[in-house]
Amino acid sequence: MPMGTRGLALAGPSDAETRGLPNVIVIGAQKCGTSGLHYYLGLHPDVSVSTPKELNFFIAERNWPKGVGWYRGRFDPASPVRVDASPNYTAHPQHKGVPERMAQVVPDARLIYIVRDPIDRIAAHWVHNYSKGRHSGALARTILNPKASYVDRSLYAMQLERFTAFFKMDQILVLEQGDLRGCRDETLRRVFEFSGADPGFTDRRFAQERHKTDRKTRLTAVGERFENRRDRATRTFLPAEAWALARSWWPMGRRIERPDVRDALPEETIEMLRADATRLGELTGRSFGHWSVWER
Repeated sequence: MPMGTRGLALAGPSDAETRGLPNVIVIGAQKCGTSGLHYYLGLHPDVSVSTPKELNFFIAERNWPKGVGWYRGRFDPASPVRVDASPNYTAHPQHKGVPERMAQVVPDARLIYIVRDPIDRIAAHWVHNYSKGRHSGALARTILNPKASYVDRSLYAMQLERFTAFFKMDQILVLEQGDLRGCRDETLRRVFEFSGADPGFTDRRFAQERHKTDRKTRLTAVGERFENRRDRATRTFLPAEAWALARSWWPMGRRIERPDVRDALPEETIEMLRADATRLGELTGRSFGHWSVWER
């Protein structure tokens, strides 16, 4: 299938081209539980999840130029359910044209979108970036930077409507992060059934909580020296799991305090998030009245 390096595919895919491609795509949202869902899906014998998790194939600036053959090679073609989980797919307008490309390559795919309180998502997003040392400026200026995606990724209805222009609503499953945390077994059954996997499958590891934001740390100067040494080493002296644990210990890492994002946002931004939450309820038939955007 001919493609431009940044443009859209020029023709629809043939059956041969779509064979072995993902038929389930977790499109986001970032910091809403996509890593946990990717992990739980990967435990199911009917499911092949990509390695690494975030392929970012449908993003022109990322892996789109590598072509459909590269994308297909990330999955087990013998698996009945093949999952790509890339929350950057719902980062419009920072990444444009994602639904269009997706609809041309995998038009019959089922999409899963996980959301959470939009202000909580922004806070978790900030903690994630801060833990990586990506910014240290004033909170409000950082969040409201027009080049950043903090607010845009929390405009769930806006992001979702980009996809409903190309995919039918019955191809999309919208979950709330609380579904996965508070009633995980029931939610995973829904996800498995929606995805075409055996909904009766269960695993003791479903009880594990994954990637909690309140465990995030930022490296100290000592931790940064060890991190740099790890990057330069020809052989890793600590496995990833052990290093993640070591980062939480003083003097390697300092626990990050969750910021008060709501006070940092102007009222017009809160109103925009509130209007978007209302629209999301209309699209999904769910109520999101418990979200903090409604607090005065």
